[in-house]
Amino acid sequence: MAFYSKEYDLFLGVTESFCHLCKNTNRLVPAHTVTKGQEVWLRKFCPGCGESWARVSSDLGYFKKCDSYLKKPDLPERALTRIKRGCPFDCGVCPQHQNHPCLALFNVIDECNMKCNICYHSSEPGSGNYRSLDEVKKMHETLLSVESAPDLIQVTGGEPSIHPQIIEILKYLKSGPVRHLMLNTNGIRISEDEAFVRELKGIGKGFEVYLQFDSLEETTLKKLRNANVKRIREKALAMLDRHDISTTLVCVIEKGLNDDEIPKLIEYATRWKCVRWIVFQPIQDVGRNLSEGDFRITLSEIREKIVSDPDVPFADADMIPLPCDPHKICVGYAIKSEGKILPVTGKIPREMLTEQRGTIAFEQDKEFIKTVIDTVSLDTAFGENIVNKESIKRKLFCCWPEFFAPEKMSYENVFRIVIMEFSDMYNFDTTNIKRECNFMIEPGLAIPFSTYNMGLERSCGK
Repeated sequence: MAFYSKEYDLFLGVTESFCHLCKNTNRLVPAHTVTKGQEVWLRKFCPGCGESWARVSSDLGYFKKCDSYLKKPDLPERALTRIKRGCPFDCGVCPQHQNHPCLALFNVIDECNMKCNICYHSSEPGSGNYRSLDEVKKMHETLLSVESAPDLIQVTGGEPSIHPQIIEILKYLKSGPVRHLMLNTNGIRISEDEAFVRELKGIGKGFEVYLQFDSLEETTLKKLRNANVKRIREKALAMLDRHDISTTLVCVIEKGLNDDEIPKLIEYATRWKCVRWIVFQPIQDVGRNLSEGDFRITLSEIREKIVSDPDVPFADADMIPLPCDPHKICVGYAIKSEGKILPVTGKIPREMLTEQRGTIAFEQDKEFIKTVIDTVSLDTAFGENIVNKESIKRKLFCCWPEFFAPEKMSYENVFRIVIMEFSDMYNFDTTNIKRECNFMIEPGLAIPFSTYNMGLERSCGK
């Protein structure tokens, strides 16, 4: 007679994780990926703590869709560490890793002019560690050894805007082979120092500001950032808009605190000429996190709040898995024109995205360009004719096939929504970590962002 488990419904596979009860980062524990109704869970087996459960998705249908979007891996050009203990203990990057650095982060300072209640790097006043330009150059050499044509470099910290050589650092990195350069900032200096903003503007095209912007509510910002930064954020955004500097709003989301603001934040972002995209990040339980209770929210829950809201134009088909890291990154693209948003992602067939190699080859594939143009059909959407199909290429995002819009449209007409979920002790999965495409760059090491934040970099290359 058949016996069925009362604890779970479907057995999806086997992986490895860390026990989030004892928090032992020196050993992995076996884990099963299973379902409970429409939810997906990791069922972990720790020899000391016994069995534990971690919810990783609220939407089994979308979870399965992620696997259908998986593309051939774009591997790093070379490994920097050897395989000794296996993933994730050989990060740096080892030959097992299945993705190149789509996003390379340069931490140039630990010092910060705030002490937020959540901070993956535990930065605060007095942290120091100002990286010299020479150190940055060594980091850059390391990146180029694994990725000779980087898509996106983000300068981060701490608060990088207070680094005394920040403009020199940005100009140096911009002079190298990179498609996009970003400055990750809390916006304080930008809100107060217009001369600094003019210097940022002088860096030129392909430069963007990644601006913390978690909420529109003062009490929420106080809880997340340990300060009421509402006025600072608004002043910084107004300054960036005045100088026409491409901007990304990045929102850390805590369940029950600001997740209900997601539709409002999207609508707010579309009002600003300078805002090209908005990013939602579930809280990663690393570094300093003073959140209490049931604060965790999954990527799928954030996605549901976007596609189910009647005031958000992005439907289910418009928010899709990013093919290189589908379970951890969800994206949606739109054209922004005269205050209206036209989502276009859902109009592109999945096969067009998953059968392409790399990110650089797209602009050389004329047949792909033609198919995208014909598929999206902006001429019918806007009642306009596309005259010169060979000269209408416009870049939207590293890691993604380029979308080609009419020549009269510029980068200011681009609007993107990204949900980016990172790993911690709770949701860690060795299958997904091998696909992570966000890397912290150190001299001699390129370390996946999640493992770096979890402190696993201490064992890298040793």
